[in-house]
Amino acid sequence: MRNYLKHMVLSLLWLSGCAPVLKPSAPLARWAVYYDTKLPAEHFSGLDMVVFDGRYHPDIKPLKGKTTVLAYVSMGEVHDDATEKTLLEERGAIVDTNSTWGSHVVDLHSKKWKKIVLSTVDKAIKDGFDGVMLDTVDSPLYWASQQSEEAHESMQIAAVSLIRDIRVRHPNIRIMLNRGFEILPVASRYLDYALAESILTKKDNSSGQFSFFPPRTYADAVAQLHRSVARAEHLQLFTLDYWDVDDVNGLERIYAAQRASGFIPYVTSQDLRQFTPEPSRRVRTASLE
Repeated sequence: MRNYLKHMVLSLLWLSGCAPVLKPSAPLARWAVYYDTKLPAEHFSGLDMVVFDGRYHPDIKPLKGKTTVLAYVSMGEVHDDATEKTLLEERGAIVDTNSTWGSHVVDLHSKKWKKIVLSTVDKAIKDGFDGVMLDTVDSPLYWASQQSEEAHESMQIAAVSLIRDIRVRHPNIRIMLNRGFEILPVASRYLDYALAESILTKKDNSSGQFSFFPPRTYADAVAQLHRSVARAEHLQLFTLDYWDVDDVNGLERIYAAQRASGFIPYVTSQDLRQFTPEPSRRVRTASLE
């Protein structure tokens, strides 16, 4: 990250007040992501942490005090079914479209979008979640990088500023950021967890087959992630990969590789609508039934 960006971010944060200094949270080992309502919350009671969709999720009360529960919050994209989309379009805050997911990329400079994100986080905490998982930040960052160097740096600053505002507004919640590696050197001071989605595995959309990235590609991603958070000793690093959930050998290989790289892994189906226990836990569960 350029010194220019660091100085700009630090100036921005000084002008808007100081955020709390985070301390290491209890180390976690098992976690999951689940975006559906079919499974009851008790299904996840053996985990240290679970991420649910902030709008459609099981009753989380049975997990309170036992499992850390985070709510998914889109930080950089909005879907067609969102009531705010039209208003954001009218204000020129929609800058691009993500055709893969049928969503729209939002300019993080938008004051209206900032209010929407902060309100979404407020509601999640009011609903009983322990914190939030911030997703899609890469979308506006990538869009800005295609415009100009200045636009890219400005969007990076806007992204860090929004994360910081969430932390100041809710100093005691848990915050996870998915990807956004380029802003982690600064943003990590406001985060409890960093998530690296799909850095080891990929899916061929034409064939539907999963495969591993080349070893050099994976090694570079691992090095970048560790380098980005080198000064954030409190931060816990997670990974999320997608695979054929019936391929036990493949699942075991992914878990082993990610743990060897110092991460806390979870592997499941790409739609995130099922819970996929780690293979060794599957065996133990089956033996008890």
